[in-house]
Amino acid sequence: MMNRKKLVFFVAIIIAFILGLGFISKGSIFTKSFNKIENQNHNIDFKYNLISHKIKPKFLGEPEAMIAIDAKNGQIVYAHNENKPEKVASLSKLMTLYLVIQKAQKNNGWNQIVNTTNPNLVRMSHSYDLGGFDFKKNHKYTVKELYKAALIRSSNNAAIALGEWVAGSNKKFINMMNQQAKIWGLKAHFVSSSGLENSDLKHYGYNQVGNDNDGNEVSAKDIGKIAVYILKAYPSIVDDSSQAVTYDGDQTIYNENGLLPGKEFYDPSLGVDGLKTGYTDSAGLCFVGTGKVKGKDRLVTVTLNDDDEFSNTIKLMKFVYKNSALYK
Repeated sequence: MMNRKKLVFFVAIIIAFILGLGFISKGSIFTKSFNKIENQNHNIDFKYNLISHKIKPKFLGEPEAMIAIDAKNGQIVYAHNENKPEKVASLSKLMTLYLVIQKAQKNNGWNQIVNTTNPNLVRMSHSYDLGGFDFKKNHKYTVKELYKAALIRSSNNAAIALGEWVAGSNKKFINMMNQQAKIWGLKAHFVSSSGLENSDLKHYGYNQVGNDNDGNEVSAKDIGKIAVYILKAYPSIVDDSSQAVTYDGDQTIYNENGLLPGKEFYDPSLGVDGLKTGYTDSAGLCFVGTGKVKGKDRLVTVTLNDDDEFSNTIKLMKFVYKNSALYK
């Protein structure tokens, strides 16, 4: 027969084991619940619902890749060369801004101060071609201010500073971008938070991922998906991206989106209110457009390496509205 000491020891082991199972079970439930929330946030089933191939739009030039997506349900209504990864320049900032928005919303972070004192970033900020938004000495910039500079003016130094705010370092943030791309199952490879290629970033010490000539490469389809995700997560982004001009202190921030009111390619019938322009020598002219026509779902379009990005976006949007069964 088991003596008292052994019996107490044996019972203690059994109790510990049962409690342990309970802890693991609760932990498993928590994990499943958390994953379920994440899946709900990103649960968009992107499927093709293409306009008849017998109907062909007449575009200017030869855009490298194009796509049009119904933002409400993720249905792809037009696609051309949409699966091939291409350099996408500042369209990359949509992924950067998605991650910034996630942190800002979860941590009440819009008014937090971002560190903009890095000498290399300050130097980049003074470059007309590669900066876009001055980091002035003794001036403190908030997340919201830099978010607008990155979205509207497409400021590269603002995007990099925001990435460092999110992750603690530039390299860690780029890793986050690639991790998010994997979660979404995207054909994407990021080496910068701004969209600049390493050939430009090396002058400022930010060519920290990849080889000297590497740049962000994402397919038109997956840029479109990122745009849909960010619109779903933060619908009011169009309140900012629709601003043709805004101000931050004594800095004027101009929007290069030529489809906005007052711009050269504005067409009131399309209701365009965003979303992001992009250009580098390697990527060419790139554009993510979005608009909402009364009584119809929001439309997202992408055109890559397109010398007539605004004219062709107009043609694509009108083609979709005229010929897609979803917009009848």
